[in-house]
Amino acid sequence: MRCELCLSDHTDDVLCGNVHWSQSGQLTAAGGPSRPQPPAPRAPEVPVDLVGQVLGYYRVVRRLGSGGMGTVYQAEQTRIGARVALKVLHPHLSQDAGLRARFYAEAKTVNVVGHPNIVRIFDINEAPGGLHYIVMEYLEGEPLSQLPRPLEPGLLTHLLAQACEALEAAHNAGVVHRDLKPDNLFVVRREGAHRPSLKVLDFGVAKARGPLTHPQLTAVGMVLGTPAYMAPEQWTGQQVDGRADIYALGVTAYLMATGRLPYPRGQVAEIVLSPTAPMPMAPHLLNPRIPVALSEAILNALARRPAERFARAIDFKRALESSTSDSARGRLTPVPGPLRASTPVPSPTVSLRIPQAHLPRAESPLPQSWTARVRRRSGAGAVEVQCTELSRGGLFMCCSEPFPQLFSRLEFSLLLEGVPVECMAEVVRHVDSAQARTWGMSPGVGLQFINPSAQLREYLRRMRPSRVMPAAPVGVPQDCTLL
Repeated sequence: MRCELCLSDHTDDVLCGNVHWSQSGQLTAAGGPSRPQPPAPRAPEVPVDLVGQVLGYYRVVRRLGSGGMGTVYQAEQTRIGARVALKVLHPHLSQDAGLRARFYAEAKTVNVVGHPNIVRIFDINEAPGGLHYIVMEYLEGEPLSQLPRPLEPGLLTHLLAQACEALEAAHNAGVVHRDLKPDNLFVVRREGAHRPSLKVLDFGVAKARGPLTHPQLTAVGMVLGTPAYMAPEQWTGQQVDGRADIYALGVTAYLMATGRLPYPRGQVAEIVLSPTAPMPMAPHLLNPRIPVALSEAILNALARRPAERFARAIDFKRALESSTSDSARGRLTPVPGPLRASTPVPSPTVSLRIPQAHLPRAESPLPQSWTARVRRRSGAGAVEVQCTELSRGGLFMCCSEPFPQLFSRLEFSLLLEGVPVECMAEVVRHVDSAQARTWGMSPGVGLQFINPSAQLREYLRRMRPSRVMPAAPVGVPQDCTLL
């Protein structure tokens, strides 16, 4: 069958750009509404290279990139030589009135918002031969997607905070981006600037309230967005508001902080729409450079229910900035050597507060810890262990080797405010004695919660644990094993 937007033939169920066509030729969204089969296939068009041509007052200099709707070129104004970017609608799409309307809606939407962290659009026009194009400011830099991952936390929060400011302005103007992702966040580098700035691009599938929006462009049941970054309410074709953009920015933050997406690409819809699937692993369990406060902010943005996310983008910005304040930066876990640029973190790691019982007397203030009663796999009763780094994603159990196998499950009761709460978790990280000595932490295992109970979720929602990190290596009793 033929995809409505990219006009390509697909033989299997695919998520193609903005829509999901099943083998039956119907548009679906994880059980959401379907639409009639698209029109009969058209002959594929030969790509048009506009380099060297003149469109209106602009001479096309070079091709910068291409997407599902159009191609972007660098151009210069023929009269004064000013550099601009031209976004040209693919010629084979220009015959579709709906797609033309969506293309031009981007320029009108950006003009309404008018924020310094959103790319400026100067003009929209049509050249002879049916070439529709938008004239935009030319930016020096690269998309966020091309920066090395995992990204240093201070730089990450600096850039994401600017994205939040742009989103706050858009949402206040009644505009929801709906396709926020690293490719649409452009890192601008200016000569002499101490730190790069960020611009939000591509409002081509934005939803605006009021006269800017054509009913056919924003109908209920229409699924628009990039699958890995779509909020659960987008998957089901529901009406969305600014919290869908906050979710997408949370996915972006998770990717840039850890080097991987929160959910496997092929299972995104199945997981985000499941009421029982676990939350993503806490970012600080994957990258020890991430402060716990930043990890918690990212998980808040990724809440599956919109009501549980940040209500506004400005709230997300405040959480990001406070998470990497001077005091928070001093609480990062020491890591032996730098993380390799452009390489995803291969396995979960853990940042850790040491249980009070194992801290030297000189350490002050004492970090907070929790007690868990773990049922031994051997059946020989249970053992009490100290836990640290309790968060929405999981916790760390201080114990000695032999450790339970990676990805095995542990059942235990966690003492919270004097009340034992039953928990189940999966082992996602081992920190042996050698690593513990190097990093100045206790040996043990990192755990990710599986289907946390309402009681546990409520406690985690209310808690604000201490994040003081000890500097001295410590040990744990050698008989404290979980097997």
